[in-house]
Amino acid sequence: MEPFASNDLIMKEIKQRVGVYGGGFDPVHNAHLLLAKTAVDALGLDRVLFVPSAGQAHYKKISNLASGEHRLAMLKLALAGESAFEASDIEIQQDSFCYTIDTLRKLRSDNPETDYILLIGGDWKQKLHSWKEGDQIPREFAVALFSRPGFDVETNLTPSEPTERIYTVKMPLLDISSSNIRERLSKGEPIHGLVPDAIAEYIQVNGLYHR
Repeated sequence: MEPFASNDLIMKEIKQRVGVYGGGFDPVHNAHLLLAKTAVDALGLDRVLFVPSAGQAHYKKISNLASGEHRLAMLKLALAGESAFEASDIEIQQDSFCYTIDTLRKLRSDNPETDYILLIGGDWKQKLHSWKEGDQIPREFAVALFSRPGFDVETNLTPSEPTERIYTVKMPLLDISSSNIRERLSKGEPIHGLVPDAIAEYIQVNGLYHR
C-alpha cells in the first residue's frame, strides 16, 4: 500500500506529519499499539503522539481508574524502543477534562509547521457531532478512522467530502479493551497477551485496578 497521499496534506513542504492518538489508555494495551503501527505504515506518518486524557468526559463516570501519572508512566514503558511513538502530557497536566478540538489547536499553535492527523476508532465517526465543535474537527484537521471489533472498514484514503478530510484505514481486529482488562484484574484473572509484559509487571508492582 502506498503512503497516505493528499494534495492538501503533503504538497506543502510540511516538516512532519504526526498522528494524534488520544484516550484514557487505562491501561494501554496491544490493540492501541497495533493501531499506531498501522497508522504509521498506512498514513506515512513521521510520529504518533499518544495523548492520555485528563479526568473523564461528562458522559463517563467510572471508578477504579489509574491516575494520570500512572497512565503516562505505563505509556512510556509501552512505547520504549519505538522511535516513531511518543507519549504527551499535554492533557494530563491539566486539572480537568480536555476537549479534542482544543488539544489539536494547541498542538498546531505550538508547532504550526506540523500537520496533525486525529486517529480514532471507526465507530467514533457517528459520535463526532456530539464532541465540542465536533463538526469542525475534520474541517481543520485530517481524521483517520480505524477498524475495530463491531466496526470494520475498508481502507479509503480519498477525502470523504470536499470540505472534510475523513479517511478510513483497515486493520486487524483485536478484541481487547481497557475496560475488559480492568475487569479481569479486579477478578484476579490473567492479562497475558493483552498488554506488553512491562505493563503487566507495572500494574502488579503498583497494585492497580484491584478492588
